[in-house]
Amino acid sequence: MEERGQWNVQKMLAAGIQPEAILEKARAFSKIYVDNLARAGKVSFTSGAEGDVPTAYVFGKTLPEAWENSIMTLLAIGKNVHTHYDPKTKEGQFTSFPSMEATVTMHIADAFGEPRFHQNYLGGWMGFGDYKAEIEGRKDHWMIDPKQVVQRIKNGTFEEMKSDHRWNYTYHQRLAAFPFIGVDGESKTANQLEAVVKKLAEDPLSKSAQAITWDPRWDNNLGDMGVQWDDYHSPCLQRLWFRMIPAGEGFTLNLNTNWRSRDLLKAVPQNIYGITEVFFKKVRDELETKLQVPIKTGRYVDSSDSLHLYGHYFDPRKQGRDAESYLQFVFNVASGQPFEERAILPGTPKHDLMQETIQEEYAFRIANPDSNLTG
Repeated sequence: MEERGQWNVQKMLAAGIQPEAILEKARAFSKIYVDNLARAGKVSFTSGAEGDVPTAYVFGKTLPEAWENSIMTLLAIGKNVHTHYDPKTKEGQFTSFPSMEATVTMHIADAFGEPRFHQNYLGGWMGFGDYKAEIEGRKDHWMIDPKQVVQRIKNGTFEEMKSDHRWNYTYHQRLAAFPFIGVDGESKTANQLEAVVKKLAEDPLSKSAQAITWDPRWDNNLGDMGVQWDDYHSPCLQRLWFRMIPAGEGFTLNLNTNWRSRDLLKAVPQNIYGITEVFFKKVRDELETKLQVPIKTGRYVDSSDSLHLYGHYFDPRKQGRDAESYLQFVFNVASGQPFEERAILPGTPKHDLMQETIQEEYAFRIANPDSNLTG
């Protein structure tokens, strides 16, 4: 591997090296790095044939380690493919690098283990506290009421609300109040998280303790069932699956999550933090109370059908210093910078500030659930 510190992105740009060449060099270094991870048993992957989506299994002891290893893996094997989120000209021509995509499963040995935060999370830790409150349901009232949609369909007046830009769902709503039509024809909701706890309390070894988000009446958005919105984004989170394994005098609770599509830099850290802080802990705590035995949280496995790095995140022509920072991060990892220099370690001033900021955000959202609400 190249000597640490030899590759400085700002100096390369100043020397006239084009961003495309810098990204290709970063990807080449990532491939060497990931091959070494594979030899160490931390990554397995297949690049696939032309037209195939590559697949990878990535291990990390903690969230930031798994996240970082996934970034390097996507850079190494990700399929180049443009998406509708990539920048375009008015004529429809893409103006930035294509995204890098693969189907990726991240295995995090300890979802609550420290360090939980990385220096290079996109946006840092801003928004984590607000997102935790959202996962708890503090923004469910930002949604269009599903009962109103059903009534509009019955009345034949859905066309009048199809341009409504309020949220169509939240993860908490789909998991704790999934909408359905009862046998009596009335709109009802199902609390799937309560069902998970009930099932595992009755049969701790059940393999059927799961909760889903996908609602085909809405999420296909084809109009086949009377609902077609002008602008719609179907949920990325698809499923939670909980599994208890006997351990000592009690159990270890494992959690799998399945996701349709995700932005690895921007969405994944918040997603995993929120899901584990709220749903993982909630189910564990309630089961421990019901079963009256110790239950610890075990490994967390996170699978994405399309995990992607948007190409423009690595293009200084589009993202400026942010893109330079991410390219430099890749060179630093590949050239042997110690992981501890990239993680936010407990007991440091930055860690204390981070925790304080997250708690302040969380408390603000609890006290001000309508802040930033539009529509």
